[in-house]
Amino acid sequence: MFRMRTGQARRSDDPRAGGRPPAWRRWVPPAVVSMALVALLVTPAVMRAAGGPTGIDIARTNDPIQPDRGGRVVDVTLESYPVEWPVADGQTQVMWTFNGQVPGPVVRVRQGDVVRFTLVNRDPRLPHSADLHAARTPWDRDFRDVPPGKSLQFYWKAEYPGVWMYHCGTQPVILHIGNGMFGVVIVDPKEGRLPAREFVLVQHEIYGGPNDLTGMLADTPKYVAFNGERNRYAASPLQARPGELIRLYVVDAGPNRSSAFHVVGTIFDRVEVNGNPRNTLYGIQTYTVPPGGGSVFELRIPEEGRYPVVTHAFNDATAGALGILEVRKDAPAASPAPDALMPGVASRPPSTD
Repeated sequence: MFRMRTGQARRSDDPRAGGRPPAWRRWVPPAVVSMALVALLVTPAVMRAAGGPTGIDIARTNDPIQPDRGGRVVDVTLESYPVEWPVADGQTQVMWTFNGQVPGPVVRVRQGDVVRFTLVNRDPRLPHSADLHAARTPWDRDFRDVPPGKSLQFYWKAEYPGVWMYHCGTQPVILHIGNGMFGVVIVDPKEGRLPAREFVLVQHEIYGGPNDLTGMLADTPKYVAFNGERNRYAASPLQARPGELIRLYVVDAGPNRSSAFHVVGTIFDRVEVNGNPRNTLYGIQTYTVPPGGGSVFELRIPEEGRYPVVTHAFNDATAGALGILEVRKDAPAASPAPDALMPGVASRPPSTD
């Protein structure tokens, strides 16, 4: 039996798996939401593939969302709440998050999957929402604000392969993204991909805290980072072995600055624009990923050594968008575990401030 935790997807036996559900199934009445939320708060924190949700345990939401491939309808649940997050050199600040981490958990599905998506707003103070770039669905219906203590559920179909951003779309959007409410959806091509060592890298800015709207509008970040913390992979490098296929899923969450993505000492054998194999470039040195965009980068590195991972906009690299890819023969084997995609990123309990 496939055992799951909050933040994972589960198999569904829904007979309508091949198409969109009727309208009455795409909205959860407030009374039902309230009853469900009470149940979530007082029942054990376990979700099972056959039995459905019996509760939520915020301390156990660090698993990336990895659906059971046994069915075409998969469940994805994200929770929004603030946490105290490490941003640089032991410094922490309150960040608004999905599932208690920055970036939010990786949602990974396959082209053709139908996703039953639920957003649970556990922030006691603010409304939040979820804008999924991989979903083709009405913004005013499915991406609308969810008040504190409420939930929203809708369906969407993974039509195109790629690497996509998701983020909170509540106004002002720049404030919610700038405070950490973003993540990545990977839609694998229906024909699959070659085995590779895979990493997800999200470039984004870190501003002066939840109230720094002025800094965000002026584009004056404190730091620029990959995966939530300045220079995250400088002291703790990403690791690979010589000659193996390395696949990097890169998203720029902004909210303001592009990533001129580059790995020093290498050449990208393939760059898939937006992560779609039909949009492939070959032999690329640097490729720009705009805010709200993503691309897949593939390369092989024949020799052992240390290879800096940077944005070639060096004001941003100096501000913290810098890491190291360490290639050595004795590197650990590539892990198939979903949490290996973003090393060092794990969920945290909600802030009590």
